[in-house]
Amino acid sequence: MKIINSTLRLLGIALLVSCGNSDTISAVNTNNEQTIQMADRIKIAELTTTLTKLKNGQTEFDFIGITSNGIDCLYFVYEKGKFNLEFESMVEEQTPFIDKLKEFAQMNKFESVMTTYGNQPYYPSVTPAPVIRIESNSTLEEMVALGTKIQAEIFQNNSTTVYDMVP
Repeated sequence: MKIINSTLRLLGIALLVSCGNSDTISAVNTNNEQTIQMADRIKIAELTTTLTKLKNGQTEFDFIGITSNGIDCLYFVYEKGKFNLEFESMVEEQTPFIDKLKEFAQMNKFESVMTTYGNQPYYPSVTPAPVIRIESNSTLEEMVALGTKIQAEIFQNNSTTVYDMVP
């Protein structure tokens, strides 16, 4: 995530959908023409296909995120042949989920680590936005099950929930 945040800041490009911001479209001016861009959307049943693309290097970055409302943004990170999860609290409504995800990790015997990518949250804070990383070191199949479980148990989403892809 650090790579994308730095790159986007340097290039002055905004994410189509950012966690903590439920806007799913953005207008881009090119050659005096306005183009409307929409984020890709999936249901949880399509997570296997999406994570397979991530695993095979067919995504722009080494992570993808899904969110249905800008609050329930869960990042799937692929590194060293394994998947892990991250959640960054960019808006105040996300902060209670940090503790819920810590408890979830503990109950499911996963290590959780608190970190930050230095992003300034959209709520009053003198510190950068907190990120919880769940070190599951999962296979593709395990990550699909884990992501599905977190979306259902922590965020109360189900098989009909439609998620925007981030980025």
